[in-house]
Amino acid sequence: MFSKMNYVYTVYKEQSFTKAAEKLYVSQPYLSASIKRIEKLVGSPLFERRHSSVKPTKIGYEYISAAEKIMDIEKLFSEKAADINMLDSGNINIGCSIFFSYYLIPELLKRFSAKYPKININLTDASASTLDRLLNDEEIDFVIDTKDEEKKNCEYIPITEEKILLAVPSSFACNKGLEKYALTPEAIYKKDANAPEVSLSYFENESFILLNSGNDMHSKAVSLFKEENISPKISFSLDLLATSYALTVAGNGVSFVTDTIFKNKILKDNVLLYNIKGSGTRTVYLIKKKNRYTNNAIKKFIDIIKLN
Repeated sequence: MFSKMNYVYTVYKEQSFTKAAEKLYVSQPYLSASIKRIEKLVGSPLFERRHSSVKPTKIGYEYISAAEKIMDIEKLFSEKAADINMLDSGNINIGCSIFFSYYLIPELLKRFSAKYPKININLTDASASTLDRLLNDEEIDFVIDTKDEEKKNCEYIPITEEKILLAVPSSFACNKGLEKYALTPEAIYKKDANAPEVSLSYFENESFILLNSGNDMHSKAVSLFKEENISPKISFSLDLLATSYALTVAGNGVSFVTDTIFKNKILKDNVLLYNIKGSGTRTVYLIKKKNRYTNNAIKKFIDIIKLN
């Protein structure tokens, strides 16, 4: 009854016999016949066949729930067996935002792979909503990202701190008189805690480039504006921090960035950076599901990269 449960489960995930057959590399007639044999053993249809899609019946949902439990048991056994048999080998499936996949992950992977070259790492960069789904479905082992709100079913392990800075095109008139506040490259690269702070109010008449609601940097910016009683002019609302900085480099407005962008000492001559009063830092976390088995490879990764 469950020997071909992956057929039923794939139809359920794809909501289509055609798409499921393509993903399973079988013909659609063969897939349909296989599921009909399972339905005969169950004694009831597992899907409501519709013109544009398929939907599980009540007994279909029960079958899928049982199949998920079986797959979880198989996966857990495979991970434990791999831990016993492979020692310093294994696989890690990492999810992260596009920003961190570009600015942070390469250095972390370099550090880890130097010590554990036999451990295979798969990297998925995607939107926050996609990463949440992949983590929940256990298609990835953990996510590296910041958090806007804490999810009760997740564990958050801090791995680094980012300093929040204000990026301003050097051509903007608001920079006049603020020369002593503009950060030097050395202050940025060394995370100088004594770098002078400047009030956000000096920039209130400029156009701002913000990230969209739901991003923690958006929440931080809104909080800073509220503290200074500023109603900002917003020229762009975006999903990606790197894009907001690129627009600032091109002279399109002021943006909030983090020092992670400058880890590789890429500082543009036409942008000035400021340490804003109250901006503080944001924490980057390794986010994993609670109560999920953590194999030796993942434990080693956490030990190497976690915040000291």
